[in-house]
Amino acid sequence: MLDVKWMAILISSPTLLVLLFCSIISLVFILERGIYYLINLSNTDKFIRDLKPMMQNKDIIAAQDYCLKRRGPMARVLYATIENHKESLTSLTNLLSSLIKKEEVQLERFLGVLGTLGNTAPFIGLLGTVIGIIKAFQALSASGSGGPNVVSAGIAEALIATAAGLVVAIPAVIFYNYYVSRVRQTVTEIEAAVEQALFLLKK
Repeated sequence: MLDVKWMAILISSPTLLVLLFCSIISLVFILERGIYYLINLSNTDKFIRDLKPMMQNKDIIAAQDYCLKRRGPMARVLYATIENHKESLTSLTNLLSSLIKKEEVQLERFLGVLGTLGNTAPFIGLLGTVIGIIKAFQALSASGSGGPNVVSAGIAEALIATAAGLVVAIPAVIFYNYYVSRVRQTVTEIEAAVEQALFLLKK
């Protein structure tokens, strides 16, 4: 069995240290966005179902209080819709479009970091692979003789770098795609809720 010192390889390899740092950053933003969405993205169907009777009865105060007591972009946009429902349709549409865009930017916060890590981590791992193979050949050249012990450290570094790059990239890409899909769904639901609210308040 080859005597490969894993900790020594980690410490001596700049690319593995970079990938370790990337994995920490990725984990932090995956958890941060997950907790943010869990807290701020409420059950849309229940939210609209509870709010709809208030808007049908033109009970503006109760509808505003309901929105104020809820968290998240849906509550904030609908509060603005209710508060400004007497404005002209053009002015109100422009106002709500800007508010929805602002909420979308907030929902997408830090997702670019996950996307970047998901795209670049495999290349960082590939760089570590190349460096590890170079070290293996340098050790082989310096020793003047073959044998597994001569090249084991370099080959191990190369394989670990490849695996580490994929380990960082795969979760980052999975959660990035999931979160982007969640944001798009939320924005669509907000736009539909706004249209429904305007219909009920202005009819």
